[in-house]
Amino acid sequence: MSDTQDKPHTDNSMRGLILILVGIFLGVTLGLVYGKSMWLASEGPEKQLTRLEKTIEQKEADAARFREQAKTETDPQEVQRLNKEADRLEGQLPKIQARIDATRDTVQEVEKEKAAGNLGVPQGIYIICEFCGDLFLQVLKLLVIPLVVTSMISGITSLGDVRKMGRVGLSTIIYYFSTGAIAVFIGILLVVIIQPGNSADDTFAYRTDSVEAKQGQTTIEVFLDVFRGREGDPGSGMFPSNLFLAATNTNVLALIVFAIVFGGALTTLGEEGMLVIRFFNVCNEAVMKMVHMVMMFAPIGIFGLVSSNIAKNGGAAGFLEQLQAIGWYVGTVVIGLLLHSIVLATLLWALGKRNPFVYTFNLLRALLTSVSTASSAATLPVTMECVEENNGVSNRSASFVLPLGATINMDGTALYEAVAVIFIAQTLGIHLDMADLVIIFLTASLAAVGAAGIPEAGLVTMVIVLQAVGLPLTGIGTILAIDWFLDRLRTTVNVYGDACGAGIIDTMVVQKQQAEAEAAAAPG
Repeated sequence: MSDTQDKPHTDNSMRGLILILVGIFLGVTLGLVYGKSMWLASEGPEKQLTRLEKTIEQKEADAARFREQAKTETDPQEVQRLNKEADRLEGQLPKIQARIDATRDTVQEVEKEKAAGNLGVPQGIYIICEFCGDLFLQVLKLLVIPLVVTSMISGITSLGDVRKMGRVGLSTIIYYFSTGAIAVFIGILLVVIIQPGNSADDTFAYRTDSVEAKQGQTTIEVFLDVFRGREGDPGSGMFPSNLFLAATNTNVLALIVFAIVFGGALTTLGEEGMLVIRFFNVCNEAVMKMVHMVMMFAPIGIFGLVSSNIAKNGGAAGFLEQLQAIGWYVGTVVIGLLLHSIVLATLLWALGKRNPFVYTFNLLRALLTSVSTASSAATLPVTMECVEENNGVSNRSASFVLPLGATINMDGTALYEAVAVIFIAQTLGIHLDMADLVIIFLTASLAAVGAAGIPEAGLVTMVIVLQAVGLPLTGIGTILAIDWFLDRLRTTVNVYGDACGAGIIDTMVVQKQQAEAEAAAAPG
């Protein structure tokens, strides 16, 4: 009977996976082949011109600042280093100016083509692709808040006695922090061995406003903001003064804390509490039904996200140019993420007693969704569906471990930040001793916890790690051009780590608790 019921679900899951793969293939193909035309038609040259003008301003300001610092510095070696860095930055200005002049010519040509009506088709295609991708991403984000609240409350209350929740929560947090530390160690080891910064080209490096805004904040201030929130923002922090504003701002961490406390309180209310518990269980099932409906349109949304993102970055030519400048850095991050994925799969096999190949295959829909959305929070509904229905993890485990993981478990982000910071030091010719590497290990592990499950959140938290070892923010511009690509890869590892954690905690803690409860309830 169960085999007959499972077969249609397996067929539907396989069909959905194939359609998502087709969506990704078509999106990549359109982006690489037609992306340059879409980039030209969607104000790509205008945006590039603005970025280049900002880049040359940043280079001039940084060079002037290094000159001023050299005048007040007493250490001859430091004076030499500062002047050398200023010379290097000033030497890049003619090349940037030449690119600005060429881009201006391109902008004028594009305006003529638009006036003649020759770019109407690629512009229309870009608008449609961007609309499909944005709509899909927004609908996924729409489901995140109700899913987190209902699934967390449902998961907590399903554990029964509140005191038993401690074992699950403690085990989950230990797992997440342990795998995060392993990821950072792998990243540091690889970047020290490969030395990718020695061959990088940061001529066209620039920094975004979000990165600049974080400059000056101390590490302690950033971590305290995670708990108490930002001044003047009642919806931020782990304990916001306005829970509804926290939901509006997608402050998932605050909602998780509230759901844990609220769910625990419900378990102490007896029969009256059971009415509310059943309500949230039904709500959770209804939200998951909505996830099924959304995933029917996933191939179209993923196609739009992939194609429009490639087009935004100049198509095939733009991507290859970015890759050429910092190819060794990209290779180091990719190798590190692959090695950490193998570590996660090994832990799943050793501790979770599950076949990692089958488990990973059943997660492909979630992993492919994370590649396209670059958001572990937006991918959460799909991750829960794949973990529970495809891999047989209990709802009691998935509904607690996965939402928490989407908020605090950022293995890929932690690894990326450690590699990026040491890479930046290498490009600037700054030697980091063992004490600096230890500081990077600790701050990268902790900073990743504070990273939001949204695209490019790791860039902002990287400022914490840079400041912890006294590195300038100028280096972030070196990696920014290719970050959109690496963001998708590290998000996929984040999601995979969450899913593996759900399988491990389910086997080691939840199933063991169930067995103990059944043994205690057995007669005799």
